Amino acid sequence: MSHDWSEITKSHGPLVWTAVYRILRSHSESLDCYQDVMLEAFEQSKTRHVDNWPGYLRWLAVRRGLDRLRARTRSKALVSETPDIDLVSRVDQSNAASLELEELKARLRSELGSLPALQAEAFWLRFVEQMSYLEIAQQMDLEQSAVGVLIHRAKPRVRKALSDLQPQTRSARSEQ
Repeated sequence: MSHDWSEITKSHGPLVWTAVYRILRSHSESLDCYQDVMLEAFEQSKTRHVDNWPGYLRWLAVRRGLDRLRARTRSKALVSETPDIDLVSRVDQSNAASLELEELKARLRSELGSLPALQAEAFWLRFVEQMSYLEIAQQMDLEQSAVGVLIHRAKPRVRKALSDLQPQTRSARSEQ
Protein backbone atom coordinates (compact mmCIF):
# COMPACT_ATOMS: atom_id res chain seq x y z
CA MET A 1 0.00 0.00 0.00
CA SER A 2 1.36 3.38 -0.93
CA HIS A 3 0.66 6.43 1.23
CA ASP A 4 1.73 10.04 0.91
CA TRP A 5 3.58 10.30 4.22
CA SER A 6 4.49 13.93 3.80
CA GLU A 7 0.77 14.72 3.46
CA ILE A 8 -0.20 12.44 6.37
CA THR A 9 2.44 14.05 8.58
CA LYS A 10 1.47 17.56 7.50
CA SER A 11 -2.26 16.95 7.95
CA HIS A 12 -2.25 14.83 11.10
CA GLY A 13 1.10 15.46 12.78
CA PRO A 14 -0.27 18.27 14.97
CA LEU A 15 -3.04 15.95 16.19
CA VAL A 16 -0.45 13.32 17.18
CA TRP A 17 1.74 15.90 18.89
CA THR A 18 -1.18 17.37 20.84
CA ALA A 19 -2.32 13.93 22.03
CA VAL A 20 1.10 12.81 23.27
CA TYR A 21 1.97 16.17 24.83
CA ARG A 22 -1.38 16.32 26.62
CA ILE A 23 -0.48 13.02 28.30
CA LEU A 24 3.25 13.40 28.90
CA ARG A 25 3.64 17.17 29.51
CA SER A 26 7.32 16.94 28.61
CA HIS A 27 8.60 18.35 25.35
CA SER A 28 11.50 15.93 24.89
CA GLU A 29 9.52 12.86 25.93
CA SER A 30 6.61 13.93 23.71
CA LEU A 31 8.97 14.41 20.77
CA ASP A 32 10.34 10.88 21.22
CA CYS A 33 6.83 9.49 21.53
CA TYR A 34 5.66 11.44 18.45
CA GLN A 35 8.47 9.91 16.41
CA ASP A 36 7.66 6.44 17.74
CA VAL A 37 3.99 6.87 16.79
CA MET A 38 4.73 8.05 13.27
CA LEU A 39 7.28 5.27 12.71
CA GLU A 40 4.87 2.64 14.02
CA ALA A 41 2.07 4.00 11.82
CA PHE A 42 4.40 3.91 8.82
CA GLU A 43 5.41 0.31 9.54
CA GLN A 44 1.85 -0.86 10.21
CA SER A 45 0.50 0.87 7.11
CA LYS A 46 2.44 -1.64 5.00
CA THR A 47 0.10 -4.41 6.18
CA ARG A 48 -2.90 -2.61 7.69
CA HIS A 49 -5.55 -0.75 5.74
CA VAL A 50 -6.40 2.57 7.39
CA ASP A 51 -9.74 4.22 6.59
CA ASN A 52 -9.57 6.92 9.25
CA TRP A 53 -6.07 8.38 9.60
CA PRO A 54 -6.96 10.96 12.28
CA GLY A 55 -8.71 8.35 14.44
CA TYR A 56 -5.99 5.77 13.94
CA LEU A 57 -3.14 8.19 14.68
CA ARG A 58 -4.90 9.67 17.72
CA TRP A 59 -5.50 6.17 19.11
CA LEU A 60 -1.91 5.15 18.48
CA ALA A 61 -0.63 8.39 20.06
CA VAL A 62 -2.74 7.86 23.18
CA ARG A 63 -1.66 4.23 23.42
CA ARG A 64 2.05 5.06 23.17
CA GLY A 65 1.74 8.12 25.42
CA LEU A 66 0.03 6.07 28.12
CA ASP A 67 2.67 3.34 27.73
CA ARG A 68 5.35 5.93 28.50
CA LEU A 69 3.29 7.34 31.37
CA ARG A 70 2.93 3.86 32.89
CA ALA A 71 6.67 3.26 32.52
CA ARG A 72 7.35 6.59 34.24
CA THR A 73 4.95 5.69 37.05
CA ARG A 74 6.43 2.20 37.48
CA SER A 75 9.95 3.54 37.70
CA LYS A 76 8.83 6.06 40.35
CA ALA A 77 10.32 8.80 38.21
CA LEU A 78 7.06 10.74 38.16
CA VAL A 79 7.98 14.17 39.45
CA SER A 80 5.37 15.91 41.55
CA GLU A 81 3.74 18.75 39.67
CA THR A 82 2.51 20.35 42.89
CA PRO A 83 3.16 24.07 42.69
CA ASP A 84 5.57 25.78 45.09
CA ILE A 85 3.60 26.87 48.19
CA ASP A 86 5.20 30.33 48.16
CA LEU A 87 4.05 30.80 44.59
CA VAL A 88 0.52 29.70 45.46
CA SER A 89 0.27 32.20 48.32
CA ARG A 90 0.99 35.05 45.88
CA VAL A 91 -1.42 33.89 43.17
CA ASP A 92 -4.53 35.95 42.56
CA GLN A 93 -7.95 34.34 42.20
CA SER A 94 -7.88 34.29 38.39
CA ASN A 95 -4.75 32.11 38.43
CA ALA A 96 -5.96 29.89 41.28
CA ALA A 97 -8.43 28.10 39.01
CA SER A 98 -5.67 27.51 36.48
CA LEU A 99 -3.43 25.97 39.15
CA GLU A 100 -6.27 23.74 40.34
CA LEU A 101 -6.87 22.56 36.77
CA GLU A 102 -3.17 21.74 36.34
CA GLU A 103 -3.20 19.79 39.63
CA LEU A 104 -6.27 17.88 38.45
CA LYS A 105 -4.62 17.03 35.13
CA ALA A 106 -1.43 15.86 36.88
CA ARG A 107 -3.38 13.65 39.24
CA LEU A 108 -5.47 12.25 36.38
CA ARG A 109 -2.31 11.39 34.42
CA SER A 110 -0.87 9.72 37.50
CA GLU A 111 -4.01 7.64 38.10
CA LEU A 112 -4.27 6.63 34.44
CA GLY A 113 -0.68 5.45 34.66
CA SER A 114 -1.77 2.91 37.26
CA LEU A 115 -4.91 1.67 35.46
CA PRO A 116 -4.84 -1.41 33.23
CA ALA A 117 -3.71 -0.36 29.75
CA LEU A 118 -6.99 -0.87 27.89
CA GLN A 119 -9.03 0.93 30.58
CA ALA A 120 -6.66 3.91 30.52
CA GLU A 121 -6.73 4.06 26.71
CA ALA A 122 -10.50 3.90 26.47
CA PHE A 123 -10.97 6.45 29.28
CA TRP A 124 -8.49 8.94 27.77
CA LEU A 125 -9.84 8.56 24.24
CA ARG A 126 -13.39 9.15 25.43
CA PHE A 127 -13.02 11.95 27.97
CA VAL A 128 -9.89 13.78 26.87
CA GLU A 129 -9.71 13.16 23.12
CA GLN A 130 -13.54 13.13 22.99
CA MET A 131 -13.78 10.24 20.56
CA SER A 132 -17.10 8.42 20.29
CA TYR A 133 -17.55 4.85 21.51
CA LEU A 134 -17.75 3.77 17.87
CA GLU A 135 -14.46 5.48 16.96
CA ILE A 136 -12.74 4.03 20.02
CA ALA A 137 -14.08 0.56 19.25
CA GLN A 138 -12.87 0.77 15.65
CA GLN A 139 -9.38 1.88 16.64
CA MET A 140 -8.99 -0.55 19.55
CA ASP A 141 -10.51 -3.37 17.49
CA LEU A 142 -13.20 -4.02 20.12
CA GLU A 143 -16.97 -4.10 20.26
CA GLN A 144 -18.64 -0.88 21.42
CA SER A 145 -19.98 -2.72 24.45
CA ALA A 146 -16.43 -3.73 25.42
CA VAL A 147 -15.38 -0.09 25.23
CA GLY A 148 -18.28 0.77 27.51
CA VAL A 149 -17.19 -1.87 30.00
CA LEU A 150 -13.60 -0.58 30.01
CA ILE A 151 -14.76 2.98 30.64
CA HIS A 152 -17.27 1.83 33.25
CA ARG A 153 -14.50 0.01 35.13
CA ALA A 154 -12.09 2.95 34.90
CA LYS A 155 -14.53 5.59 36.17
CA PRO A 156 -14.77 4.43 39.82
CA ARG A 157 -10.99 4.21 40.17
CA VAL A 158 -10.50 7.67 38.70
CA ARG A 159 -13.39 9.04 40.78
CA LYS A 160 -11.92 7.53 43.96
CA ALA A 161 -8.43 8.83 43.20
CA LEU A 162 -9.81 12.33 42.70
CA SER A 163 -12.49 12.16 45.40
CA ASP A 164 -10.85 14.78 47.62
CA LEU A 165 -11.33 17.29 44.78
CA GLN A 166 -15.08 16.70 44.50
CA PRO A 167 -17.33 19.23 46.19
CA GLN A 168 -19.17 17.85 49.19
CA THR A 169 -22.91 17.52 49.03
CA ARG A 170 -25.09 19.61 51.32
CA SER A 171 -25.97 16.61 53.54
CA ALA A 172 -22.30 15.62 53.88
CA ARG A 173 -21.42 19.18 55.00
CA SER A 174 -24.23 19.30 57.55
CA GLU A 175 -23.02 16.05 59.14
CA GLN A 176 -19.59 17.56 59.85
